[in-house]
Amino acid sequence: MYRADSLLIPLIKEHGIQDGLRFFEIKKKWNSLFNDPLSYHMSPVKLSEADLLINVDSHIWLQELNFYRDDIIKKLSSYGVKNVRFRLGRVSNIKSDVKSHKAEVKPLSTNELSYIEETISLISDRELRDKIRKAMGKSIATRKIQNYNI
Repeated sequence: MYRADSLLIPLIKEHGIQDGLRFFEIKKKWNSLFNDPLSYHMSPVKLSEADLLINVDSHIWLQELNFYRDDIIKKLSSYGVKNVRFRLGRVSNIKSDVKSHKAEVKPLSTNELSYIEETISLISDRELRDKIRKAMGKSIATRKIQNYNI
């Protein structure tokens, strides 16, 4: 009796599909490897030998991720990744092992509500005032994620 891996590993190497298997594992674990918001702004595209190509959804995130390149490589080193390249492109949301991405919302305090009312008090157009009130309330209530925790 033989262990399955002793039979499969030479077969995988012989057919040259080890990159494909490693890439599949990276994609499968992507959202657990990287916390949001990072995992929502980048996704793996191709693994070639030790080089992983990652699509990024905006210029801002492209620049931000370049600062974290070494940390990203370190996280992916167990998959044989030694280099990452970023490019602007379509980011696919991989939902295999992550809960849905929803912004955290907190109720507005009395001071925040007063601030909104004071700010919009000089706007004479009722429809515009209501839209600005709603936008300000949503902006204040939605917590922005400050730490990316790679």
